Amino acid sequence: MKKQDSRREKSDREVLENLGALISGQIKKGMIKLEGMMAEAKKSGRRKGESRFMGYVKIFMDDPAVAAVTPSSRYLVERTVSAMNLENARIIVEYGAAQGVMTRRILDRMRPDAVLLAVEFNEELFKELKELSDPRLTLICGDVREVDKILARHRIRGVDTIVSGVPFAFFSGRGRHELLTKTSDLINPGGRFVAYQVTTHLIPLLKDYFSKVDIQFEVRNIPPHFVFTALK
Repeated sequence: MKKQDSRREKSDREVLENLGALISGQIKKGMIKLEGMMAEAKKSGRRKGESRFMGYVKIFMDDPAVAAVTPSSRYLVERTVSAMNLENARIIVEYGAAQGVMTRRILDRMRPDAVLLAVEFNEELFKELKELSDPRLTLICGDVREVDKILARHRIRGVDTIVSGVPFAFFSGRGRHELLTKTSDLINPGGRFVAYQVTTHLIPLLKDYFSKVDIQFEVRNIPPHFVFTALK
């Protein structure tokens, strides 16, 4: 029975890895089209909403640390936020808050006595993030790889939920392990780490750091994303 379960798990993992590779390949193929869109938008000019969207696309193209081609869709946001168990979370950390699409929904759903620390590295995205105003929210322009130092400065020792849109695929193997080690150490017993990612790089790693890992897939996003929920 155990051998069957092991073979099934390996087969499922291979399917997910192949799907992740296919999605990554499609993103690369689409970069030429995005460059054409940027050039067209620059020539013709756009309404405020459209220019804001194209501005995000430009940031995506200029900064490899930005994970997605477009801001997260409402479907991905709802799937991710639902996995965060916000009704039981008092201290929440967000890796890679970008323009604040996920941040806004977290604020809508989290408890009145909860606090959210949202970390964003890209300075252009952080400017937009600063438009958010909520007494429960602390905005930090910094590198999530220094999350232990960031939380220490804010006198926070333990976290109930960490959510991440930061693309772990862009880190080195050692970099992924170092951030996951810090993440696991910071999460309180019974807490969780929720990551929405384009690739499947985290699947084998999460099982080394957490007791249980749930994998979901949201196709209604550009590009489609995996949502990993890891319990401590």
